[in-house]
Amino acid sequence: MSDYFFEAPTTYDEKASKNWKEETPALMENLIAVLEGIQDFNSATIETVVKDWLTANEIGMGKVMQPFRLSLVGALKGPHLFDIVELIGKEATIERIQKAIVNL
Repeated sequence: MSDYFFEAPTTYDEKASKNWKEETPALMENLIAVLEGIQDFNSATIETVVKDWLTANEIGMGKVMQPFRLSLVGALKGPHLFDIVELIGKEATIERIQKAIVNL
């Protein structure tokens, strides 16, 4: 249940993949740019910055948060998303999002 802390997902939950829409790759690319700009890469800061970006751009949480979790975990499960992001680090987070963009 916690393998995603140590290894990037190699498959993605089929039901959860339905949350990956036509506009999702562009949103994920924008999310990568947001994450790259965060200097203090801790859960609270990441959450604040990402949610502020969503609000400023009038993007619904579900359009980004579910695909974001799917990119990192391979499913829509696990502990607080931003805790996962902090634990696996910026580089791994971005790599997993890029992999999901290619594979989904």
